[in-house]
Amino acid sequence: MDLLLLGLSLGAGAGISPGPLLVLVVTAAVRGGRRAGVLAALAPLVSDAVVIVGVLVVLQQLPDQALAVLAVAGGLFLLWTAWVTIREAKDAQLESSTRDERRLGWQALRSAAVLNVLSPHPWLFWATVLGPLTLQTWRDSPAGAIWLVLGFYVAIVGAKAVIAVAVAGGRSRLTDRIYRRVLVAAGVLLALVGVVVIVEFLPSALGSVQLP
Repeated sequence: MDLLLLGLSLGAGAGISPGPLLVLVVTAAVRGGRRAGVLAALAPLVSDAVVIVGVLVVLQQLPDQALAVLAVAGGLFLLWTAWVTIREAKDAQLESSTRDERRLGWQALRSAAVLNVLSPHPWLFWATVLGPLTLQTWRDSPAGAIWLVLGFYVAIVGAKAVIAVAVAGGRSRLTDRIYRRVLVAAGVLLALVGVVVIVEFLPSALGSVQLP
């Protein structure tokens, strides 16, 4: 039970921490409503299998700049997502068909999963915190390790989903005009986060380039 509570605590902290994925979850909830926001919140369940395998197998074989290169790619992906959000805000309407909501929902999940793989945060967290803790726990109690990881993912997805539902609930108070402005603001926020990520990690990424 202590390990489950530890996993829940770690996951809740990661779920509400500001970061690129949380921004994308909020943007998805604004654009596509509750369904899109919750699907975006599920991204760690889709993408972290790649992260876990990468940490356990690949990451140790890569140079130190590998995470920085991933982060820069994630920043560029955020800039592209911001441009799409701002472009679509021009003709966006709050009223949408079930088909549109379904499309936006799956699109949000794909985008969030890609971003989570490219973001350095889950890689660093698994490499420095959850990975070693899980392996150490597994040696003494495989069941405890499972509860630890399960608690973490229940909490991180749950926290982001709650935020997405809260944001989506506010859409009912918007007019189409205000909705478009909110989308533009969300796009600008995505772009700012992308720029911050690129500026932070680009020097390290360029350090891996061998100049003649």
